[in-house]
Amino acid sequence: MRNYLYLFLLLLLGTSSIAAQEPVTTINGHTFHMGDSLTIGLPYEPGEGYQTMGWSKGDMKIPAFAKGKLQKHIIPMKKDMFGDIIVEPDTLYFLSLPQFPKDSLIVYLREAVQKGEVLTAPTEHTPLYPEAVELRPQDYVPALIKAGYTTYTDAAIKAYVQSLGDTELLNSIKGSAFEYQRRRAALVEKLKEAVEKFDLNRVYYLQRKFSTNVYDFTRSGYPAYLSNGFILNHVGIPAEESITLYPTTKKSVYFVSVPADRAETFEKRVGSLGSYIHIAYGKTYIKFLPAQNYVEDGSRLYNVQVDYLGLDLYEYPHCAYYHLGSGKAE
Repeated sequence: MRNYLYLFLLLLLGTSSIAAQEPVTTINGHTFHMGDSLTIGLPYEPGEGYQTMGWSKGDMKIPAFAKGKLQKHIIPMKKDMFGDIIVEPDTLYFLSLPQFPKDSLIVYLREAVQKGEVLTAPTEHTPLYPEAVELRPQDYVPALIKAGYTTYTDAAIKAYVQSLGDTELLNSIKGSAFEYQRRRAALVEKLKEAVEKFDLNRVYYLQRKFSTNVYDFTRSGYPAYLSNGFILNHVGIPAEESITLYPTTKKSVYFVSVPADRAETFEKRVGSLGSYIHIAYGKTYIKFLPAQNYVEDGSRLYNVQVDYLGLDLYEYPHCAYYHLGSGKAE
């Protein structure tokens, strides 16, 4: 009798294991199973919320790179009193996170995979310039002054205050010329500190949107579309006291090497397989070059000469993972 009991338990466990491994959906070549441990990525748009998931209860912060188990709930179809279908059956997917045991995170799985908000591949990579730092809006004015493209003008001072995001301070100096004059000396000192700290010898990067042509199987990669003579798009502080940088260079990146299997994964994941144009995102690496006989013309538009070093191409705007390939500027 005991042997029969052991056999029954073995069969039961075996059946449960098979059921747990039954595929629930396949998305762009990646198969998911119930109970899979999935890793949450970053929001598709930097600085914004997640587009493809949210809490079923409350409004809690979604923890990036946390792991949750995949669950599903089937909503049965509903009929009205005449027997007509009101709601078709539907399937909702959830991620159950151990740090939130009483709440479930609803995830639109197909869209989450497509936008990289649920990870299905390793995220580690080595960028072209690991030491590079992002050129932030608060760096624009200090960079211009340090490189010799402008001086401590009133426009530069106010643009710098604006770039810091201190709304109260900005409103006070814009609302009263007397208040601005009272604070001007202190603001100049603050800007001078930022100029002193800005390092012209460092490598900086700008994050930009790119388009690529069809995959080139002969050269194994993508032609990268950049405007001739310019790093794609200018950077600036868009407001009344604006300062706009146009990084200009004689170099460009004409091609980014990407293995064929990696390119296929990319096109499948973002849904552009078979298209003539693919949208990607990149970090463009630059070093500032000192101004040569620059004369202030009052336009606040600065053609800043930079040494364009290269490009890292990624699938998503945050440029944090899903690296496609790199290209040196020439």
